[in-house]
Amino acid sequence: MDFKEMMENFKKENGEIPKALEVLGQLDESLVVNHMTDMQFTYSKEAIPQKYKVLIALSAAMALGSQPCIMMYTMRAKMAGASVQEIMEAFAIAKFSKAGTTLSSSLPALEWLVNNK
Repeated sequence: MDFKEMMENFKKENGEIPKALEVLGQLDESLVVNHMTDMQFTYSKEAIPQKYKVLIALSAAMALGSQPCIMMYTMRAKMAGASVQEIMEAFAIAKFSKAGTTLSSSLPALEWLVNNK
């Protein structure tokens, strides 16, 4: 599949094409094709049901703070059959995961404060 076909399929499946992919495609179509090929490969695996794959991706997007990805994966989660409650649980998991990384990333500063009260 070429760049144009991939973009058309992505738009059909997701309703829109993220601005970052559009701009990247203007600069180097092959990078978008590579990204889309990786996505197709990942989502073609069968061990984890699609709904849960999308909820995992949504939680990661939330924790990383990618607003376009959060919106896209929220819509995809609904299309995959996720309930609002399941999406909110993904949010809670992302919030907790982000809080955990905040704590672990702050460890050197916290240790310094303990030793320099």
